[in-house]
Amino acid sequence: MQNVMSGLRMKFQTPFQSLPDIGLVQTESYTDESYFWDNSIRDQGPGVVIQQTLSGSVFFQKEGESPAYIEPGYCMMFAYGEPSHYTLNEHCERPYKLRWIYMTGNSGFLSIVNEIREQFGSKLRMRSKGEASQLLHQLHEDFEHGMNRDRFYLADSAHRLLVALYREQIAGARGYDPIAYGRHLLETQYRSPRNLKEWAQEIGISREHFTREFKQRYQESPAQFLRRLRLEHAQVLLHNHTLRLPDVATASGFASEQTFYRAYKSYFGVPAGTQRKLKL
Repeated sequence: MQNVMSGLRMKFQTPFQSLPDIGLVQTESYTDESYFWDNSIRDQGPGVVIQQTLSGSVFFQKEGESPAYIEPGYCMMFAYGEPSHYTLNEHCERPYKLRWIYMTGNSGFLSIVNEIREQFGSKLRMRSKGEASQLLHQLHEDFEHGMNRDRFYLADSAHRLLVALYREQIAGARGYDPIAYGRHLLETQYRSPRNLKEWAQEIGISREHFTREFKQRYQESPAQFLRRLRLEHAQVLLHNHTLRLPDVATASGFASEQTFYRAYKSYFGVPAGTQRKLKL
């Protein structure tokens, strides 16, 4: 009986352990130039900090990135242990008022963090009236009053905050960085049977220009990127669902069954039908 109960405890603990978590949300204010943090020597454990500027500004520098002043309308994202630092120097406006959140999560959660930083850097847009800012404000209120500490609520809030932050960067990129905006469209709408010409028209540039600039930046063409996303999605469906092959093709964004069959065999080396039989 003891072994059974121990097994049950492990069974019910595992999902909770894999959920993202929010460790702390606080609002602070500083005026002294002695305010300085070197993240490379901070060892609070794995996780990510999002630090929003409410007033004033702070100087942030990450190795390999341009130095930046984080003023109102922006936040900085960093991890403990990384080669970065931030401080109030003579060029920073006072008082520096900030709101920060510390979040931890599994590899899937942290991959979203890494994707955001790789695409947009450590200085991120965060408008005071935007969705991300409002979510952070609500979480601060919750922590201040000792409310809503449920793990599912916090896990959902952590994901929503990252998604809202990503959306805000993309919205800003549409005008000044159509290539990044185009990648976002492909990544979030790849199950649509649209072609590259239609996406390029929405982005506002020619298909040729989009293809050239996309490949130079991401080391694969938008067509290759789109095909990979669709095929990887199709493989997940084949492994985990009992959909008919034509339905898998449609659900993965392929315009026809034959196009799907040819692309799948070329990419994975086996026909889609054989892949399903191997799974069974």
